Amino acid sequence: MAPATRLGTDVSGRDVITGLGVLYALLGTTWPLVQPTGDVSAQERVIVAVLVGGAGLVLLYGSSRLPRTDIRPGFFGTVASWSLRGVGAVVGILLFIELVGDLSDPTGNFLILSSLAAVAGFGAGVHDARAKSRAYTLEQRNDELQRTRSELEETVDRLEESERRYRTITETFPNGAVALVDADLRHTLVAGQGFETIEFSADDLRGERLHEVYSGDALETVESNYRATLEGEPRTFELDVQGRTFEFRTHPLSDGGDADAILAMSQDVTGRKQRERELAKRARQQRAIADLGQFALEADDLDDLMDEASRRVAVALDNDYCKVLDLADSGEELLLRQGVGWDDGLVGNATVSAVEGGSQAAHTLATTTPVVVEDIETDPRFSGPALLTDHGVRSGISTIIGPVDEPWGILGTHDTDRDEFSEEDVSFVQSVANVLAEAIERRQYQADLEALIDDLEESNKRLEQFAYAASHDLQEPLRMVSSYLQLIERRYEDDLDEEGREFLAFAVDGADRMRSMIDGLLQYSRVKTDADPLEPVDLDAVFSDVRADLRRRIEATDATVTAEPLPRVEGDPAQLRQVLRNLLENAIEYSGDESPTVHVSARPDGTDWIVSVSDEGIGIDPDDQDRIFEVFERAHGRQEGTGTGIGLALCERVVERHGGDIWADSEPGDGTTVSFTLPTASN
Repeated sequence: MAPATRLGTDVSGRDVITGLGVLYALLGTTWPLVQPTGDVSAQERVIVAVLVGGAGLVLLYGSSRLPRTDIRPGFFGTVASWSLRGVGAVVGILLFIELVGDLSDPTGNFLILSSLAAVAGFGAGVHDARAKSRAYTLEQRNDELQRTRSELEETVDRLEESERRYRTITETFPNGAVALVDADLRHTLVAGQGFETIEFSADDLRGERLHEVYSGDALETVESNYRATLEGEPRTFELDVQGRTFEFRTHPLSDGGDADAILAMSQDVTGRKQRERELAKRARQQRAIADLGQFALEADDLDDLMDEASRRVAVALDNDYCKVLDLADSGEELLLRQGVGWDDGLVGNATVSAVEGGSQAAHTLATTTPVVVEDIETDPRFSGPALLTDHGVRSGISTIIGPVDEPWGILGTHDTDRDEFSEEDVSFVQSVANVLAEAIERRQYQADLEALIDDLEESNKRLEQFAYAASHDLQEPLRMVSSYLQLIERRYEDDLDEEGREFLAFAVDGADRMRSMIDGLLQYSRVKTDADPLEPVDLDAVFSDVRADLRRRIEATDATVTAEPLPRVEGDPAQLRQVLRNLLENAIEYSGDESPTVHVSARPDGTDWIVSVSDEGIGIDPDDQDRIFEVFERAHGRQEGTGTGIGLALCERVVERHGGDIWADSEPGDGTTVSFTLPTASN
């Protein structure tokens, strides 16, 4: 705003104009009266009174009319400014004239000109003020247009967002219904699809309150969720309506404050829920099969397994009954071995025919696939055995347990309602029957194996007794033969020629080897019968004892026998001493032409120790490394050693008694390492 317009507010601008009007009206009225009579003519007085007083009245009238013009009150000061400018301009002109010229009546002229200038200024001011008012109005209207444009853009954005939401709703619920529900739980708008499967339509819902549509549990479910939505909490819930399942999703609607309406979307999910139930049913069946498989591995009693299987099948298929029928050896009837749902006293006692015509059990045994009955009352194949008819059975599945050509029995499940069983249900029952068949076969195999083991143990026991008796009984005649040979050698050695002495030496040597073999057989047969309980044993001490026993032989052969620190193991001290002695003797015996070098070592292997006896002797052919552990089997001829062929067999039997293994690693000419495992001492 220009400086000239800074007179004040709209009220002060009118006050200035009104003041000027009053001033000039008073001056036009009073000035002619106060002038001396001789100085101013009457004509001049009239002119001053009319012009000055009239100008004052014009200003007063214009000031009173300003509020009713199109000039904004804020620009009243502009009008007053222009009036004052007019007065100022005339005053300036008159001052200039006074300085340069002479007026006959300067005061009257001043009043006339200033008042007229004020009126002229008022007119110019009105024009300027109107122009500014129009500019201001245009500016205000432009601001309003800008605000309106912004509001329109926001409205367009909201509409686009609403369109996107509607599109999302449509895509999410392609076959669903959408409803608007007000704060009184009245359906103000209902549209969409999904009403085809129920008995009311969108028109039936529109305008109806919640309690006029639903009742009972359905009303409680919908109302509680709708009221929670009005409190600002979106909800998702399911509702069963006339045998169909609908999924509801609700969202609160508000206008910047609390929710005053609900957007409710519903969709028929009956098919999806049915698929979910089928999948859950399949999952329960698969879990039941897995659990039964594990139970079959852990259960010691077949009847416990059959009872568990019956319960699992009945629960998984939601049937009233399940049974396991055991086929008699005669093949004529089946015993209700285990089952659930049957009257007390029937399990373990009731039987059904396996051969009668019209018997479901007989039909099951005669077919290679499971038998499915949807309604036994209308099925022409069966007359219905008493076991089923007495319990009101109408539907079921039955299948063979075991191979078709040699079945063990039947697994059957039944219900009192007519039912349609899926292929998955039939496969489930067949899978459970297979679990039972495998368990039965495994138990039979285990029983046969246990019987065979008992027979073998009995046979081994008899063989051990025979070997002991035979070797013991051979001792006496062998001692007699040996004694007489020694007597002949002492008495008649000088009477025999070289060939006779050679024959006698062969006989004595044979008797000695026979004695050694018999002693070895006795030791071999007594590994279990004359053994001591296993206890912690210090192998270092055992090795020291064995080395002391073989001291003379070690010195005679100039052998080098060393050992690493040996562990404590669980074993029979006497038998472990025998094993180490046999292995050291063999290592020294088959050392070849060089002085024997033998080394004993041990290394951990899990919960066991591997003990090794290594030499640098003549070695063993790889083809003979397994055979040398058999009784009377030798890897070398008599010229290479004097062994009886029992020592390594005895070592193997002792190691096996300790729960270990024994083996040889060797190459001809590169020495031999015999290793065996022993359990670590428990303390």
